[in-house]
Amino acid sequence: MYQILKGELNSPSKFKGKLLDYIKELRKTIKGKYHIDFDDEELGELLLSSCRSNDFNIIQKKQNKMFLDEEKVLEWLDKKLLPSTVIIRLDNEDVIRLLIFCIEITYQMFAGGTRATLTSKGFRERRRTFESILVDQFVGKLGEVMVKKILENNFPSIKIELDWKISRQIDEYGNDIVNAKKKVSIKSSPTLTGIWWDANVGYDYGIAVKCSVPQQPILQFFIEVCGFTRLLDFAENKIPSYDDLFRDYLINMRERIKKYKCGEIQTDLKGVVCGYFKTSEYKPVKQGTILPYFGEVREERYLVPINELKWEKDSWRKFLQEVELL
Repeated sequence: MYQILKGELNSPSKFKGKLLDYIKELRKTIKGKYHIDFDDEELGELLLSSCRSNDFNIIQKKQNKMFLDEEKVLEWLDKKLLPSTVIIRLDNEDVIRLLIFCIEITYQMFAGGTRATLTSKGFRERRRTFESILVDQFVGKLGEVMVKKILENNFPSIKIELDWKISRQIDEYGNDIVNAKKKVSIKSSPTLTGIWWDANVGYDYGIAVKCSVPQQPILQFFIEVCGFTRLLDFAENKIPSYDDLFRDYLINMRERIKKYKCGEIQTDLKGVVCGYFKTSEYKPVKQGTILPYFGEVREERYLVPINELKWEKDSWRKFLQEVELL
């Protein structure tokens, strides 16, 4: 067993550094059995999340010391993480819809066509760039596509309808599954180490999704559908042959993308549909509450630890029945 220190639970870099060899062995096990290739960073952060929340009791305490139970880790992988993982190619029909939707809604936001904010909340409000809003929209909405895929795969008789309409008004309790009879909030995050999931007051259910996407998901689209190559061709025609500096830049860029054949989609998007919770079974967490690995709650809402989410197939069946989709 590996001893786990509190400082390592608080520091993803220390945690992953200590367990790097173990994580690499887990990756081999996963790839050989399930053909799912998490990288070291992804798997290390997902494992850290489960250690922080003690999902599947993978942390054992002995004489005030914490140890990683490797048998429980394998059980967590086999029963929960891997069956809940969704792999979607960039050319998936709903991912293409997602890209077009995110570009259009971001344009409308900058043109004043929606009520969505252009500033980010933090210590100081700052105006977000077009690109940062576009990526935020993409990651935020990607979780909905992941939920649709996993539920329709597991329950072929159902049809999940997502909300692709752009409105001038913000619907405070908009339903993320538009054909569900209850209010469902789907929240996705690129932060794989998180252990709390939220839903605003007014929703009946919250669904949690962790998304792993390329650092530059929008640029990756254009690389793989030839748009980036055409940009480089255009630049080469415009930049004089004697400009060695920029010629070198263009050579470097072509070298960087040479493994991508024009029009051949290679990139996968990974998501872990962590589960759902029913808000009637919880009380909203008050503003100002301090939660471990989260910090201060900025506004009152439901916040549920990831190890309490319902994720088994029978639980999802019950969810679909309660929202009248099954």
